[in-house]
Amino acid sequence: MTSTEHSLPVSLRHVLTGELLVLKGGLHRGGALRAIRCKTLATVARTLPTVDPQKVGVSLERLHHHADTAQIAAIRTNLETALRPLSEAVLHDVAHALAPQDAPLYLGGHLGIRVMPPLRSIQPGAEPPSVEGFLTPRDAHVDSWFNTAVNSINLWMAVGQVRRGNGLVFYPAAYGKDLSRDSQHTLAPDQHTGPPTDIELDAGDILLFAGDHLHASQPNTTDETRFVITKRLCLGPPRYPRHGSGWVPYQDLRLLGTALEPLASIRSRMTASAVKHLLRRRRGRAGTSTPPARPSRTRAA
Repeated sequence: MTSTEHSLPVSLRHVLTGELLVLKGGLHRGGALRAIRCKTLATVARTLPTVDPQKVGVSLERLHHHADTAQIAAIRTNLETALRPLSEAVLHDVAHALAPQDAPLYLGGHLGIRVMPPLRSIQPGAEPPSVEGFLTPRDAHVDSWFNTAVNSINLWMAVGQVRRGNGLVFYPAAYGKDLSRDSQHTLAPDQHTGPPTDIELDAGDILLFAGDHLHASQPNTTDETRFVITKRLCLGPPRYPRHGSGWVPYQDLRLLGTALEPLASIRSRMTASAVKHLLRRRRGRAGTSTPPARPSRTRAA
């Protein structure tokens, strides 16, 4: 995919201070939306060989009429592999097209395939574990309670239309506040969040928002499966939370495509969060479990 150099006059610093910014038609750049939809239909055809993929719609809006919950989960899992190269190309394209920023950009390895059917169509107990926020709704949270840097920015890319009733809810008044979480990494009760707001997107729009905005998935009350892809980047070297539950690498955009590309994630890997992640993996391989996270407050490390 190609783009016009610096064709997106966007300040990511404004996003990190709380602005919710929509790149109208951002996924149309370089034919990305068309390529994603073609790859999606091919994946549906492989996963559901008895169903005409055209019947589910190019953005999967009718998928729940032709697939049960387990099949939708399988399609989502297969799309994680099928769409990874395209989603990385979109992230690189947007990063290169941004106007010069006041800090270097670091591109995240995270990929979120969010195929969310209407809530009433999900068979209880049929969904696999760990699909909250991807196939089923997730309650209010900030991303750094999980594995995300506190200075991360989400690219929430609408493959189909996002309507009120199947998108995200934000709590702008809570941004930057010292919020408590429970053991499930969601907002602890009885905290002031201010009024919620949500945003509608057309197919191909990209919503940019700071990962530490308090936000939640709306339970899908529409009759359409909502399909969104998410990628992340950081403005400046990633700063990981002291009490985050995981770690993902970010790569220095300046080094990608150069002889120094193997060192692109070195700033991510030389952090306390990376060391903790390595120790958790070693304990897991040794057969020991990690105790659940205790209620805590957000702090950047």
